[in-house]
Amino acid sequence: MVSSIIDTDVAIFGAGPAGACAALSLLNHTNLDITLIEQSDLNRERIGEHVTECIFDFIDYLKIKPENFGPDCFIPTFDSTSYWGSDLPGMRNSVFTAQQSTFQLNREQFDLQLLENIAERGGRVMPRTHCQQINQWEDGRWQLKLSHPVHGAFILRARFIVDASGRNANISRQLGLTGKKVDDLMAVGRFFECTSDEQKKQEYLIESTEHGWWYGALLPNNQYSICFFSDADIVSNLRLNQQSHFNALLAQTKHIKKLVKETKVTTPHPWVRQAYSQSNAFESLPNFLAIGDAACAFDPISSMGIGFALSSGCHAANLIAANLTDTDSNQEQLINQFQMDLNNQFDHYLTLRQQFYQQEGRWQQAPFWQRRHAKITTLQSEGVSA
Repeated sequence: MVSSIIDTDVAIFGAGPAGACAALSLLNHTNLDITLIEQSDLNRERIGEHVTECIFDFIDYLKIKPENFGPDCFIPTFDSTSYWGSDLPGMRNSVFTAQQSTFQLNREQFDLQLLENIAERGGRVMPRTHCQQINQWEDGRWQLKLSHPVHGAFILRARFIVDASGRNANISRQLGLTGKKVDDLMAVGRFFECTSDEQKKQEYLIESTEHGWWYGALLPNNQYSICFFSDADIVSNLRLNQQSHFNALLAQTKHIKKLVKETKVTTPHPWVRQAYSQSNAFESLPNFLAIGDAACAFDPISSMGIGFALSSGCHAANLIAANLTDTDSNQEQLINQFQMDLNNQFDHYLTLRQQFYQQEGRWQQAPFWQRRHAKITTLQSEGVSA
């Protein structure tokens, strides 16, 4: 039974960087009532991210001091080496950015600090809350039936909703919007604890292999993250969710395995996460936007995840503010332009993604690389396929 009704101006689904950035931007620059809804209990272990120094521009825009995130949130990365296309080491640049100062990000500290600032600035944060039903009234407002394991079911009424729920794009799916997947990339990884100062090399390394590619990096709190990226069917066939099979494949690498030599494994079993590239269909719905991975999800090789999440959150906040506070602006045109810009950005990403993967010419008969070398049509064509 519904126990209460809450009214809000903007309901944002997803407490990751995209949703949190949109919430903070609105709280900083408007007097709108903001509600952030998150399915998890906020305790999920996060993999960590490789980011450029541009992240500090976003933090400044959000009116947060870098030191507020704690001393170990941003760890400088001094070496970045790739074994891609040959056995010779090369400097690894992001697909989209010129080489600049880079950092390993402590995602747990980063995300929680954003949420603390939302609460401090008057936002409403609802963890462990699921959306059971969505209805839109004729005047464009939304009625959301939500549930919480302790507080039960309740109604949230909102003037605008934002889907920042990640690759699964749960809210978009409930609204009947479809996504177009480019691939079935997955990440399989384990965490390792450094036990000596010699192991604490502030570097990250990429190594391509027959079945996909590996990524290794030192994270805050003296941890190494080792991830293998391949397609879902390959991960399944190789049974990489089992530690013996994961360890055997890791042992076959030439360089990645050296990063964790004599380290201590801290995860009993490999974790598996989705990492596919996807763009949501951009049908225009009144008083609705998708941002972050719920709008466009990129291959981790591009190093675009956090940057796109923050930028799309900021831009969406500006559009929402205009939509709800500026009666003279052409709201439909602005939102359509935002969606078109995302469309064009994803098309550009597909081109650069293919160019980058084509630099690896070994193992051309292996399924993973055959798929990456195949022609990819853009969203402006009839569809997206790999």
